[in-house]
Amino acid sequence: MTELTLERVKEDLYSRKDPTLTPVDIEAKAPLVYDILELKRKLGVVVLGHNYMEPLVFNLSSRDEQGDSLGLSRFAATTGAEYIIFNGVRFMAETAKVLSPDKRVLISDKEAGCSLADEFDPAEIDRLRELHPGAPVMIYINSYAEAKARCDITCTSANSVDIARRMPGDEIIFVPDILFAANLEQELGGGKKVIYPGQDSGTRGAVCEVHEKFTLDDLLDVRKSFEMPRGHPNKLIYAHWECRPDVLREADFYGSTSQISKDIGQRVAAGTLERAFVASECELTSNLAQEFPGVQFNTACSVRCQWMAKMALEGILDILRRIDSGGDLSKYEIELEPEIMDRARLPIEKMLAMSS
Repeated sequence: MTELTLERVKEDLYSRKDPTLTPVDIEAKAPLVYDILELKRKLGVVVLGHNYMEPLVFNLSSRDEQGDSLGLSRFAATTGAEYIIFNGVRFMAETAKVLSPDKRVLISDKEAGCSLADEFDPAEIDRLRELHPGAPVMIYINSYAEAKARCDITCTSANSVDIARRMPGDEIIFVPDILFAANLEQELGGGKKVIYPGQDSGTRGAVCEVHEKFTLDDLLDVRKSFEMPRGHPNKLIYAHWECRPDVLREADFYGSTSQISKDIGQRVAAGTLERAFVASECELTSNLAQEFPGVQFNTACSVRCQWMAKMALEGILDILRRIDSGGDLSKYEIELEPEIMDRARLPIEKMLAMSS
């Protein structure tokens, strides 16, 4: 194993040629990165990095510790590490805790929420069940454990279509993302009715405060500004499932963060991708640009998740120092009621069984 030194950390940061990192940033942040990596290795702590983390935080994680929220939670469940630091938002850390109840799951800011999870009242699930008795309830993984505990099955943006098709009956309740629900309904093409909050039912859902910002006009402007005509074989616009339906229809490819990353990787391997625009959180593009330096990525840097940005080097380092010294971790540790964890685990495990 290569010896870890402060100078090697600086060399690595400079070699990335990250346009968001100036030499001043690197000189200021490198000591923090070094201390985190040194303690991580010393303590055997798993540090999970979601795709939406800024590159400095994202690259604290090894390749197998990086990915989307469910993939990271599944990885956490297989590791023998006692401590898991989740660099993502709170609902992600909760999912990891549900799947790893005997492990200590920590997040550097427990106030790091999510508009989808925070603005959805789990009681709406009960109201929708009353209005549509017998319809199974599928909940997006981007939700808190309390809401998952009331549902029949979870889904991700990658497997939602397959899960919906395989559920019994000719209709399904989907919560909480109303834009995702509309996209799912279009994708199913009338093969199954999708019931979701709103729709004159008196119930209220939620949207992703990042992805809802992208509009059809935005994508049309991108096509014009960066010479990316629709159907171009080497210049593609990507959009996330949580965007508006007309945004998905205009995109050349849409899917989950993992599906977008996989498609870009396959095109790079085939030598067919020159330019890409990703209608998603800005830091996803930052991380993709580092992974695929031969692609010219254009991005909307004003479209950022305020909650993901709360995962800061200083908080991560404080967690590791407290673990090292036997200090109090209550400020950072995710704790859930055993009953909630048990009930929330069932719809997740049902999804995993159907996806295997």
